[in-house]
Amino acid sequence: MKITVLSWKDERWSANKETLDSINKMIKKNKPLKVKWKRTWEPTNIFDKCALCVGWLAVSPFILAEIIELSFKWIIKKIKRK
Repeated sequence: MKITVLSWKDERWSANKETLDSINKMIKKNKPLKVKWKRTWEPTNIFDKCALCVGWLAVSPFILAEIIELSFKWIIKKIKRK
């Protein structure tokens, strides 16, 4: 018969208020500030804005055509069922 025993030592640490304050100051000093509403890519100059507009103008007709085609197919299926 083989018996395996797993154990660990439960160590709890405590600190006084001054030590905790100094630890918190060190963490705040070393931690970079997070910006919540920062976008990953923002068009900053005029070239980026123009390229974005041209891209949307080039892609949007295909997307709209696909949506219109799917909606017509869906309507035709609904009419044929009745």
